[in-house]
Amino acid sequence: MSCKQTVLTKSTAEAELVALETATNEAEWLRELLMDLPLLEKPVPPILMYCDNQSMLAQVMNTKDNSKSNKHIKRRLKTVRKMRNSGVIAVSYVKSENNLADPFTKGLSRNVISVMSKDMGMRPI
Repeated sequence: MSCKQTVLTKSTAEAELVALETATNEAEWLRELLMDLPLLEKPVPPILMYCDNQSMLAQVMNTKDNSKSNKHIKRRLKTVRKMRNSGVIAVSYVKSENNLADPFTKGLSRNVISVMSKDMGMRPI
């Protein structure tokens, strides 16, 4: 899902956290739907989330809350940690050059966009 964020953040790590928390909520809903389908084997494995911001990943993986962030960021971080610890999601690092979502979020060179488009299965017209 792509939409303009309605939350102001101070850093790219916070912006990534907002996006990850939104995706986590969607993953939780999707996992509950999959659990209700009788055709799939149970339990449903964690849904893998990729992120290219190591600072945000370090905050998610850290169990202690030592940040001086506002309460909204702390609440989002707590939600993501809870879903990761309960097995709803798994969070993994992906390098920017391997992140297929980058062409949708930032300006990249023509060569990079061409390679990523092919990786996504898109063909030139």
